[in-house]
Amino acid sequence: MRSGPSATASAVGVVVQGVSLPLLAHSSADGGWWEVQGSSQKGWITAAPQDTSTASFQTFQSSGAVLWSVMYEQGWSFAQQSSGAVDFTGPGHGTITVDSATSTGQLPPAAPPGATQRNVSAVEVYGVTAPLVTYAASGYRASVELQAQASLALLITAQLPAKTGAAALNLFLETIFFTVAASPTP
Repeated sequence: MRSGPSATASAVGVVVQGVSLPLLAHSSADGGWWEVQGSSQKGWITAAPQDTSTASFQTFQSSGAVLWSVMYEQGWSFAQQSSGAVDFTGPGHGTITVDSATSTGQLPPAAPPGATQRNVSAVEVYGVTAPLVTYAASGYRASVELQAQASLALLITAQLPAKTGAAALNLFLETIFFTVAASPTP
């Protein structure tokens, strides 16, 4: 958070990922900035869409021994399957499913039945780099499989509308959090 709408303005605070702040004003200076009100400080944050969003979010928190959570846009819903997977369904009827296990070998297959792999790129999910695989199919189909920590593996699969699917999955991946394993005490 900066004292003015510029990357060269002095830093007056830090805003952590996932925090919602009231918007007070907007400036188009220096690429666009939002004036926000924190708990004890007013300041300016970048309006760059890869770093901030004006959307409203809800939080899903898993249960069990190893926790993970995600923020999803208002208008989406979730349903837990009997298998433990969680389906997030968007207003465009697309779905993002999150399966979890203790290791990647225990996760279901990442590719949809009969799908052909189209592209593989790298994506970062809460500090862990993982392959993002897209599939040749109608709409946008993709999967991300990662070993988040020693006892948590995640498989995130997306079946979303073609025009908005990549952006919706990217926003979803940017808001996933999981418990970071504690460092051993010397």
